Amino acid sequence: MKACIVFAQEGKESFCHAILDRVTQTLQKQNIAYDVRDLYQMKFQPVFQAADMQKVSNGTASADVMTEQELISEADLLVMIYPVWWWSAPAILKGYIDRVFTNGFAFRYEAHGPVGLLKNKQAIVITTTRESEPEMKKTGFDDVVKKQIVDGSLSMIGYDVTYRNFAAVPYVDDAARQGMLAEAESIVTAIHQPVGV
Repeated sequence: MKACIVFAQEGKESFCHAILDRVTQTLQKQNIAYDVRDLYQMKFQPVFQAADMQKVSNGTASADVMTEQELISEADLLVMIYPVWWWSAPAILKGYIDRVFTNGFAFRYEAHGPVGLLKNKQAIVITTTRESEPEMKKTGFDDVVKKQIVDGSLSMIGYDVTYRNFAAVPYVDDAARQGMLAEAESIVTAIHQPVGV
């Protein structure tokens, strides 16, 4: 089994970085090989430009995109870790999805709509928010966050997705954060083998 981790948080120290550390440690314990795609450290170019559209139309992609597509194709597990900004993913991650999960690679259009091509794969999406769970539920933004990436992107293209948001991160104590990290570990530990095997 192999994993591809797509990480979208700037800097080097944040709770998302702590989650990333715990996730990679857990994969190591399970002897699961992984690649970390730290989008900020990579300086990933997120803008889906006319040249990208032309390449997709021709059934190809830029070299940087082809590298990501190859890693994703090889991976049984995709892990996305990021903070929620403006009730969405950071722009660099949205751009990654736009440029990498393209028509012909991640899905294709048929008469009744898009059909996912990345089947028999699992995904874990872990997000963090400043807002508490009650605040998010009251406004409905908990569903907004989930629907954008989990339902509208990864599930649509074929992934079996496990999603968890860790809320009110700046306002909870260290014991609560340690509990969140333990939960992240348990989510990864529950992934044992490719779907359908």
